[in-house]
Amino acid sequence: MASHGVKSSQIRIEITESALLSNTEAVIKEHISRFHEDGYQVWLDDFGSGFSSLNNLQNFDFDLLKIDMAFLRHANEKTPTILMDVIDMAKRLGIETLSEGVETKDEYDFLHSIGCVLAQGFYFSQPLPKDKITAKRKERGLEFESLAEHAFYKKIGQINVLNALYPFSGKNDQDLAETVPVMLLLDKGGDLEPIYSNKAAQNWCQSLRLRGAGFEFDCRREFLTLVKQLGETADGEIIEENFRIKDYAGRLRLQLVAEMPGQRAYVINTNMV
Repeated sequence: MASHGVKSSQIRIEITESALLSNTEAVIKEHISRFHEDGYQVWLDDFGSGFSSLNNLQNFDFDLLKIDMAFLRHANEKTPTILMDVIDMAKRLGIETLSEGVETKDEYDFLHSIGCVLAQGFYFSQPLPKDKITAKRKERGLEFESLAEHAFYKKIGQINVLNALYPFSGKNDQDLAETVPVMLLLDKGGDLEPIYSNKAAQNWCQSLRLRGAGFEFDCRREFLTLVKQLGETADGEIIEENFRIKDYAGRLRLQLVAEMPGQRAYVINTNMV
């Protein structure tokens, strides 16, 4: 690989759950350990399709879980809760998640909303020979990530949007995280771009468009300007600042979660007082 300029950190080793059933635990652990020592990531494929999924997370050190979306297409009312808990659990364990077999925009949007930022499937493209990939990319408006962009967005993807208060409190409280406005914002030098916002944040931002007798005032720009100014001083530590905008007063907490030349990403939450 070195002769072709390929680093071990760019290679992914995938192990299916069925392979774990047909080999002894000691053998699998030894090979995973050796792969890690040599700089490879090891992914667990078809997570959830076997009979010992939770045991596998407990017994083996995987870097990423590949979740088969056939699970979503056989869905019932329990499915969203199960998927959300799988994503939440994986992130608390420091494991990334990827959904394979994504076929529709609705599936992709749901997965994005619960923090599964990596996806593959026919929604993007069927498997193609190399000479047809360029045309498909142009057709779908898809771009390759640079190594710097990959590292940047990987850090963003590690934020647990189902439990986004964790960076600020060190505690996992899913119920509280649903009621406190939490947002992930991207700063490319211009206006801030939302990457993610929970329902409480969406409702709160909507409430900042104040209306009254003979006037209408949109406070969101003023608030985002404050966030941008505060973010420019962020260095990875949590920053807290009181604010007052029209009739709204509260406390803003912000943390820089990733940066690369020309781009910075922040996670923020607000409490009204």
